[in-house]
Amino acid sequence: MSIIPTLKIAGKNVGRVGYGLMQLTWADQPPSQEVSFAAMKAAVDAGANCWSSATIYGPDNANVRLIAAFLKKYPEYKEKVVLVIKGCHDQGAWLPKGGDIDFVRRELKELKEILGDKKIDVYLPARLDPNASVEKVFQNMVTLQKEGHFTAIGAGEINAESLERAAKVAPISLVENELSLFTQDEPIRKVLDWSTKNQIPYFAYSPLGHGFLAGRWKSIEDLPENSRLKSFPWFQGEAFENNVKLVERLDVIAKKKGVTTSQLALAWITQLSPYTLPIPASTKPDRVRANTESVNIKFTPEELDEINTFVANNKAVGDRYPKHLLPFLVSPSTIQGIECWLLTATTADAMNEPNRCLF
Repeated sequence: MSIIPTLKIAGKNVGRVGYGLMQLTWADQPPSQEVSFAAMKAAVDAGANCWSSATIYGPDNANVRLIAAFLKKYPEYKEKVVLVIKGCHDQGAWLPKGGDIDFVRRELKELKEILGDKKIDVYLPARLDPNASVEKVFQNMVTLQKEGHFTAIGAGEINAESLERAAKVAPISLVENELSLFTQDEPIRKVLDWSTKNQIPYFAYSPLGHGFLAGRWKSIEDLPENSRLKSFPWFQGEAFENNVKLVERLDVIAKKKGVTTSQLALAWITQLSPYTLPIPASTKPDRVRANTESVNIKFTPEELDEINTFVANNKAVGDRYPKHLLPFLVSPSTIQGIECWLLTATTADAMNEPNRCLF
């Protein structure tokens, strides 16, 4: 692996930039296995050895099956990869199920069958169970950890109050929440503060703002016709146009630094705290390497002040997810509006369409 700064997760050294695997199996146009394997290999070789997967990233644990196939082809990478999996989710009912220990135990046994002797390093609920307390969910995590199903416990899409409650029940090894130049609201900042104070790694998902900060979207026509992103407020009407203009302003700052806007966005995250770890996704090996190497970019105080001033004065327009998903974001201990969410999901036939990303 390339030499990049590291931190500890589940007792293992991991690079300060990780790798998100969602788009390899759960995207508008998923890549071939050959293309996926090339990107996965490039990630580890560059130092991005901490991988973010989930049981919901495609039908029938498609993402975890992809990882198992990769490790079968490249067994020498088995000990190099530190595997983080989000689960506790019933794809049939399309609901978080962290409060149902029997359900979660069955899920973990199925993951074991898929992964063989590759152990899950960190397992976490993808979202909090609306039908169980925070304490119940994480008591279940402790029980299942003691049974040997995984090494360490994580928490995902959770606010600081619920995170503090979870930490009184379980040893939290990482917290996975969204974080980017586009995503800076107060609940997320509070979780970042909690992470720094408690020296717990912050796994920053969507660090490139669903592709905006990678320069993927210049016009709405750039999105595939059936793209799930078209339902996201960031990608609609005047909000989309405004957000593209924000990226263009960041492009100017990045050009002055001599880096890409993606690299600037990722480097900025790594310098928010010693414990931040962005997990960008890409199917292109060169892009994977460039993303990973961003951790080595250092800003002068003046450069950092310019970026921070931009963040303070320029906000992405629109909510980061559609309205029916908002109750599941930086989740409170009790989720309101669950019936509305279920109705919307059912109406859209979302439970039967893998590309309808409800999380």
